[in-house]
Amino acid sequence: MNDLFMIPLEYGGFVTERSLNYLRRFAGQKESGKDIGVYIGSAKKRIVVDTGSPDMERIIKYHPYSEREPIQPYHGVDTQLSLAGVRPEEIEIVVLTHLHWDHVGGVTQFPNAEFIVSQKELGFALDPLPCLHVAYEALQIGMQPEFLKVIKRIKTVNMEEKEITRGVRLIPLPGHTPGSMGVVVETGKGPFVIAGDAVPMYMNLKGIPEEGLPYLMSGVYTDMVAMWKSFEKIDEIVCHDISRVIPGHDPLVFQKRRYP
Repeated sequence: MNDLFMIPLEYGGFVTERSLNYLRRFAGQKESGKDIGVYIGSAKKRIVVDTGSPDMERIIKYHPYSEREPIQPYHGVDTQLSLAGVRPEEIEIVVLTHLHWDHVGGVTQFPNAEFIVSQKELGFALDPLPCLHVAYEALQIGMQPEFLKVIKRIKTVNMEEKEITRGVRLIPLPGHTPGSMGVVVETGKGPFVIAGDAVPMYMNLKGIPEEGLPYLMSGVYTDMVAMWKSFEKIDEIVCHDISRVIPGHDPLVFQKRRYP
């Protein structure tokens, strides 16, 4: 179990308004981000967490507001997984932390995987609030969510802690969305948390202590209280060592090619 490791997968990049990452702060400023997935190595099953954005044609069609950087060949699932010495068809489990379009865009690249998502998230994604129709590429506005293409291979779980293989467990991290979940990986250097957008950037966990803020709220949330409690849960698991957290979109993740 102590041999477990993680390799971050870079699916693409974008530029965003900073206030989307930090509620009511940095208005008018821009910030770079990455679409991040994670391969978990040395587990009894081959596991990937999140699949990134779809291709540029779909992004331009459905998300023209998104300032995406051109997708390069090395952003492909096959190329990224080759860094871990595996192929997409060898992946057995794909955990979807939540079902926003920029985390499920590559689901069809994993032909043999079972997909795990919370039942609460799937239910919400199929009938989201109108203000979140685009985020989920909702049927209600004539879009076709990518996750529906693999719906027969989706396994839903309750919003509770659940081990999926030895040393790898799911934890509920609601707030960004109602059914967001994270993945805890037990390593020789302690537990690591793959947070999805429960923590989009490291700065969300760093907070601004001099202002009495241990955390900074993300600007994209469905439940502020739940998001704050998710920050607290993650912080407790990693014993306040945020270097053991892999956020959903922070480019600093790629300062290391392997964790721990």
